[in-house]
Amino acid sequence: MTTHSASMLASGGLGSPVSAFLLVTCCAFFLCLVIGVRDADDRTADFFAADRSLPMVQNALAMSGDYILVTSLSAPVGMIALNGYDGLVAAACAVTGLVMLALLAEPLRNTGQFTLGGVLERRTPGSRVRIAGGVVTLVVCVPLTVVQLTVAGHAISFLLGLHGSGSALACTVMIGLLMITFAAFGGMRGSSMLAAGKALLLFAVLAAAALVVVRRFDWSLGALLSAAAQGSGRGDAFGTSGLLFGASSTGRLEFISVCLAVTLGSSVLPMMLMRVSASRNGRSSRRSVRHATLYQVLFWGVLVVLGLGAAALVGGAAIGASDATGNTALLMLSAQISGGREGLMFTFLSCAVFLASLGSVAGLTLAGAASLVRDVIARERLRVWVSEGREVATARWTVVGLGVMSVLLAVVLHQWRLVFLVSFAVTVAASVILPTLLKTLFGRGVTRTGTLWSLYGGLACCIVLQLGSPTVSGTPTALFPDLDFQWFPLQNIGVVTVPVGFLLAWAGSRFSRRAATDGADHAASEVRTLTGIDIT
Repeated sequence: MTTHSASMLASGGLGSPVSAFLLVTCCAFFLCLVIGVRDADDRTADFFAADRSLPMVQNALAMSGDYILVTSLSAPVGMIALNGYDGLVAAACAVTGLVMLALLAEPLRNTGQFTLGGVLERRTPGSRVRIAGGVVTLVVCVPLTVVQLTVAGHAISFLLGLHGSGSALACTVMIGLLMITFAAFGGMRGSSMLAAGKALLLFAVLAAAALVVVRRFDWSLGALLSAAAQGSGRGDAFGTSGLLFGASSTGRLEFISVCLAVTLGSSVLPMMLMRVSASRNGRSSRRSVRHATLYQVLFWGVLVVLGLGAAALVGGAAIGASDATGNTALLMLSAQISGGREGLMFTFLSCAVFLASLGSVAGLTLAGAASLVRDVIARERLRVWVSEGREVATARWTVVGLGVMSVLLAVVLHQWRLVFLVSFAVTVAASVILPTLLKTLFGRGVTRTGTLWSLYGGLACCIVLQLGSPTVSGTPTALFPDLDFQWFPLQNIGVVTVPVGFLLAWAGSRFSRRAATDGADHAASEVRTLTGIDIT
């Protein structure tokens, strides 16, 4: 949501019901923090992985909450309302992404590690591999955190009826400080409670809104779809591909890139990998992912109904006039079906968005801090710490430092066009993290050099192509619209970087020197990933 669109929509303050419910939601947030702090202790495994003791249902709900970013609320409804078929396919890709995590969950949990660098080091020992894993994790987490803070600041200022960029900045700082406090003191336990509560509240509110929408059309999904096609202004084209990026060859490559990144990258974001490590064992982690997948099927099904409802009841012209990307469609729909901004549905949805804004940053900050402490800081320094309590204290200060840096970046870059960084971060996960994990957990002939090729080579490919894309320069909507050093034609780079990432993961180990004990190492790794038993 841009500042311009927020100002256009926020005409007048919100009524007291919204303020009251936001206050209740904030109190619930602090209750989660208090419980998380009460149950926590000064052990590293407890702070970063909840002592690997979360029940299956709770971890499934928390996993679902972490999977839903702020942009996962605002963007899909508008994308479906404005682009029809293309938006529906993108929603299907988001659900499919968890299938990949279901494949990885048990082997990941059996490694006993909770950071990317730690998992990779189990197969290719050495500080360079851990540091490389930490660098990739930070490249994913920091941009995502900055964008989530920026979008959340605009959303909360709109919900409170505040005007101007100064109010959005203030809301951004408020959310950032709350999340720093929560992540630093609540750790994984507090974060899990907040994410699980966020998942339940979001589904309850959005499902209720979807029922209201379907009821408007006499419970007929066919009538809803017909009205959506007419209301969108697209007519018969609403049900065909090509509305999102166009029907040209470049547009089709853009769409394939988005689908690849969402399908392969969303489930291996660092906070999702940490969430797997919080399960009691490998079997429990696999079951948690299965239950989270079922939740996501229901959640995205509800978003599809709301997207069609926004097109039918609000209209594509009104949504596009408010925000060309459609990020305001959900809030406009809620105001429409509840009879105004003081309606009950709009009030509850405001609280759900507020809680989602608070919860989105906690998991990202915690994952980034874990990688910074465990992977980037030299292992030799970890050995001189007298106790785990001192290590946890360092971890808390790392959370504070990383959080403050993210808030400052969000404030400084508040007026910049940064939304493309979400696509970039997910593409890095699909092009770098996933191929490296698959090769490490299931491949033969893995070498340290090959792993470094996969991590740094894939990351360099993503950065170079993104810097040369139209999202950075050469277009009026670019990050630097007055400059033009664009040479790559696509805004979304996954169609190139994902194949390159898998190629590097294979070729890096294939053409580098293998250790003489590679066969034994693979056998030990296979036993560990399948059973959790370390025979080395």
